[in-house]
Amino acid sequence: MNILVCHRARQSLLTTNNVRAHPDKYSVFWVRSKAGFIYFLKPVHEKQILFPTYKGENDMTKLNRRSFLAAGSALFGTALTGHAVASPVTTSKWDMTTDIVIIGAGGAGLAAAAQAGILGLKCIVLEKEPVIGGSSAVCGGKWAVSGSELQLKQGIKDSEELFVKDMMECGMHKNDLEVVKAYVKENNDTWKWVHTAGKVEPLALNMAGGQSVPRSLVVKPGEVIEFLRKSAVKTGAQIMTRTKAERLIWDFTQNRIAGVRTSRRGKVLFIRATKGVVLAAGGFSRNPQLLKKYAPQLEHAAVIAGLGTQGDGILMAQAYGADMIDTNYIKATYGFSPNASTIAQKSNSQYMGAIAINKFGKRFGNESVSYKLFADWAFAQPEGKSWLVLDDDIRRDAAKKNPTQDGYLWNPIDKGEKPSYVSIGNTIEEAAKNAGLDPKAVAETIKRYNSFVDSGKDEDFNRQGLAAGKSKLKKIEKAPFFIFPATGAMIATYCGVRITPKAQVVDIFGDVIPGLWAAGEMTGGVHGAAYMNGTAFSKAMAFGRIAVKDIAGKI
Repeated sequence: MNILVCHRARQSLLTTNNVRAHPDKYSVFWVRSKAGFIYFLKPVHEKQILFPTYKGENDMTKLNRRSFLAAGSALFGTALTGHAVASPVTTSKWDMTTDIVIIGAGGAGLAAAAQAGILGLKCIVLEKEPVIGGSSAVCGGKWAVSGSELQLKQGIKDSEELFVKDMMECGMHKNDLEVVKAYVKENNDTWKWVHTAGKVEPLALNMAGGQSVPRSLVVKPGEVIEFLRKSAVKTGAQIMTRTKAERLIWDFTQNRIAGVRTSRRGKVLFIRATKGVVLAAGGFSRNPQLLKKYAPQLEHAAVIAGLGTQGDGILMAQAYGADMIDTNYIKATYGFSPNASTIAQKSNSQYMGAIAINKFGKRFGNESVSYKLFADWAFAQPEGKSWLVLDDDIRRDAAKKNPTQDGYLWNPIDKGEKPSYVSIGNTIEEAAKNAGLDPKAVAETIKRYNSFVDSGKDEDFNRQGLAAGKSKLKKIEKAPFFIFPATGAMIATYCGVRITPKAQVVDIFGDVIPGLWAAGEMTGGVHGAAYMNGTAFSKAMAFGRIAVKDIAGKI
């Protein structure tokens, strides 16, 4: 049979005799092109798709077999299995109208809403959870900034150029250089705004994986979220909680995304966006099906992320052909206490001088790398178990520089408490024995590592510094000693839809999807193969602002 193709509305295809006469025999599939939507039919019970005979108009006829099949291969995958493929959703009636619809009320969505108000645009923010904040509200509060006041006070030289360089090296150049540049520039401006207008003060400055200089400011995420919320509401943003965005709406007359279909208290609402839709719905750490699809090794990993991180925004974008990138680099984050339930139960002490060992008391990697990469090595150890080993100097330094996490873990010790999540000893042998490890093996490892510090050369794993191979290594020598069982957990997926430096969503053909922007955890291109500490929370806010600026024509 011939397959009918049409770039007009779906209804026109469904009125053809083939479908009317045999609705039980054919499935409808589509691919979006510059001309609109290309529709074609497939026999329901056949696994093979026949190449279409074109019945469309204009530049539809310019397509050839090779380009059609090559461009559409990603979407054909589901068609070949016989499963349904999403079709564009339309409506002739709108329940609400605004300039911008923002999906998600985390850092990205609220920053976008606040920016909309600054630029005089009206917006509606949709949040399916009963409270706002998303994963941003439960993050570790690290915000990487170049040229911050704390850096200047401490005599630390940093720049946007060095920040970009570090980002690309940390991401192994798998990230998008232009997207990274856009992030770094907007990020620094965002911090100045939040710091000045929001009066958000950093608690500390620390150095972590991927950074050549200390760059991560430690802030209270709740303070930032509240400032963004107040700024958005003050300028007219309407935040609708318990409202789930379900589908993006396509306008065939304007050939663009025109709004969102939502469900709220059992009622379906169609909300029109006259200028654009911003997806800021988070990643998919809490969606086992998507984890199984993109990162099966993490399907059953512990998850510490916002409850709404189920990939809703990604799926809505994919329904219109959005490209997905960086899925090869989905990894857990190392340093969590086993059975951790909050982000506070994570230690970054390896970046202050701690080392990691396995059940045999042996080191197994360079502790200065990104904790995303280190998590893979830790999972590969016998029984998947590992421990961080540190002395009292490192403990105190970590608590001071990372108060929201290491401070939470280590400060109780100064009050005379003996937390159950760490083994303590006046000698390294005693601490190892209390941890159930071989005292002799652990002591030998510490002695060998300390000799590397003295010689300036790590002969085992070439660790050259505390973080990203920078800053001087420290000996583990001052009692008491601490051995902390650590593991990896999912706090973010660090991948998502492809975007331009202007936050426009890009489809599998490399074309921008008209009317659609994205920001935050659901986007790819920023991190690449690894992750620099302090760039997730800030990425969300930066691209939320960038998206709205582009919608307003300010970029």
